[in-house]
Amino acid sequence: MSKIGIYYGSTTGNTQDVAEAIAKKLGVEKADLHDVAKAKADYSAYDVVLFGTSTLGLGDLQDDWEYYIDKVKGADLAGKKVALFGCGDSSSYSDTFC
Repeated sequence: MSKIGIYYGSTTGNTQDVAEAIAKKLGVEKADLHDVAKAKADYSAYDVVLFGTSTLGLGDLQDDWEYYIDKVKGADLAGKKVALFGCGDSSSYSDTFC
């Protein structure tokens, strides 16, 4: 079975709630659920990495991701499965959602 790590940024708590729901469905331990406001960019323990964010304003990154995204850009994700999930207002901001 693949070891899964979930990394999320959440301003209002909605993306955290979604990350926790995904973790529960996939059987991911709480220790493998990471808030990017405090997380290190070490993905070596994981076969699968999920990244989650909300969309702010007109397609802006969630605040914590503004600082964390450079860590992801420099990380070695070779051989890992990577998935993304996003929250936001797709009705009002359909052109810039996620």
